[in-house]
Amino acid sequence: MRKKILLAFILVFALTLRLKFFIGLNWSDDVNYVYLADQILKGKYKPSYMLSLRLMMIYPLALFFKIFGVSNLSATLYPLLTSLAEIIVVYAIGKLLFNDEVALTSAFILSIFPLHVIYATWIMPDVPLAFFLAFSVLLFLLAEKRNSKLLMLMSGMLGGMAYLLKLSGLMIFIFYFLIFLFKTFRRRKVELKYSLIFLGLFIILLAEGIFYYKMTGDFMLRYHRGFLYFSKKERLKHEFQTRFDFYPKVMFNLDNSYRFMFTNPYTYFGFFYFIVIISIIYFLKKKERKTMFPIAWFLIMFFYLQFGSMSFKEYIPMHRLTRHLTVLSAPSIILVSRFLQEKKLKRISIFILTLLTLNFLYYIENIHYLQTGQVKDVLLIFDYLKEMPEKTIYSDPGTNGHLMFYFKFERNNLFRPISSLKCGEVRDSYVIVNATRAWVELKPLIESIPSCVRNPPENWKKVKVIKSDFLEYPFNLFDPVIYYVE
Repeated sequence: MRKKILLAFILVFALTLRLKFFIGLNWSDDVNYVYLADQILKGKYKPSYMLSLRLMMIYPLALFFKIFGVSNLSATLYPLLTSLAEIIVVYAIGKLLFNDEVALTSAFILSIFPLHVIYATWIMPDVPLAFFLAFSVLLFLLAEKRNSKLLMLMSGMLGGMAYLLKLSGLMIFIFYFLIFLFKTFRRRKVELKYSLIFLGLFIILLAEGIFYYKMTGDFMLRYHRGFLYFSKKERLKHEFQTRFDFYPKVMFNLDNSYRFMFTNPYTYFGFFYFIVIISIIYFLKKKERKTMFPIAWFLIMFFYLQFGSMSFKEYIPMHRLTRHLTVLSAPSIILVSRFLQEKKLKRISIFILTLLTLNFLYYIENIHYLQTGQVKDVLLIFDYLKEMPEKTIYSDPGTNGHLMFYFKFERNNLFRPISSLKCGEVRDSYVIVNATRAWVELKPLIESIPSCVRNPPENWKKVKVIKSDFLEYPFNLFDPVIYYVE
């Protein structure tokens, strides 16, 4: 009972922390997800482009919109709830593999883990993905312990649901396949129960294919639009981050000269992954059998993120972003928690955990400032426009997407992409420029800007200059401007 009470306190603390450092709609794929969820509710959704195929992201969002209406809070309930649920799952895995102390330490570290705190209220699939993968692993372990075919099947289905969030969810089946090979080699016999994992995946794939066939007539739509999206080499020039040193530098908080950045306020990890590496080396040397499972889980997932391919036909390195590392959190945290329980470390483990906690809380504060500051300009734009008469609005897709959401998708007909603006023909409209960092960083947008936007004619009246107190690069380079064209 005492352990359950402590877990409940950790969950309450985790929820408080996530609400305090609330993010909401930000500058990423989240703008697409909320729009697609609204399209589902309006009966206008049709799967076509890559983000529209992430069914386990957009349908839960649509459900929460249906129940609670469109708002930042309702939009973040899905990642928030899965974030809290993963804490319970990590606790359960820690207890199953080791003991209550490891379980509680794992739950606590995940509750304060900056990457998970920030993305728990950011409308993105990364935290739900991490939850479904960890839940799949938990059911796999339970299936092994209880020799349950049903749990083995459910483990595969949960992995399939992770795939419906992002294609990278399939990574877990590489892990399961290698376990199958290892146990077959070790026991010198094939155990067919492991095929149930892949049967679970097949059930999800079949259901997905039938859904797409009914919607579009293309059973293989996920392959034709999803897989092939990532296998186009031309996207490497302006969209995909594929540098092999990206993850090592991010995970170990290194600068371009591979030196540790003691004063970097915007790291999600600090020195955490140094402890992970020390833990792996320690337990491999010690040959502690129970730790081999989280070590293999972590290493297999990491090596695919680091060296895997986005194409079946040729080698195209994986797209890399810091948030993609959420899937590594569960195994690495469980491993570190076990390491901190070593008798040899009893005197310093509390110190390490305290230092880690203080660092994490410091990082969360700074990263929260960085992320929420990026939307201040567009929120000020919304505050101005909501008090003005309804007019056609031209701006970049990101700004338009934010404003549609803030208007609860009730004024979608007013918004036009800036690239469609025809100089000399636009009338009685607002034109918003420099509203996001895309105006200085996104080459396709910059190339699509009409000439009159760069040099506004005399009939374009500057009605509002937006100034916020957020001065991080590149937002300190410009102030958004709202023009009214008579």
